[in-house]
Amino acid sequence: MTGTLKKTPLVVGKSKKPRCFKGVKNLPVNYANSYNAWMTSNIFKEFLLKWDKELKDEKIVILLDNSSAHPAEEELHLKNIKLMFLPPNTTSIIQPFDQGIIRSLKFHYRKTIVQQIIKDIDSHNS
Repeated sequence: MTGTLKKTPLVVGKSKKPRCFKGVKNLPVNYANSYNAWMTSNIFKEFLLKWDKELKDEKIVILLDNSSAHPAEEELHLKNIKLMFLPPNTTSIIQPFDQGIIRSLKFHYRKTIVQQIIKDIDSHNS
């Protein structure tokens, strides 16, 4: 809530091994793939289980909509993460991501990537 805990974003793409990642040793994001680049239940479960282990003794709450990719909390046996679901048919009104967070995140992420590319090009031209 305070913004002090920042999780590395999870990006879902189509390719298992995208050509653009060739030779890249470290990505600034977590990457998963599905045939249509959508979040799946399995990808989300793996992401949550990994995050739950990373948290150790910290406790967090995650607000979710009723997407089919979001599993019931009982399926996961999470120790440090509590899942809370928003009421049906209200996500476009009250869901934080629909209030501009996704747009803002994408803008800042793309800006950072472009700045890094320009910096890399300039350092090779010097």
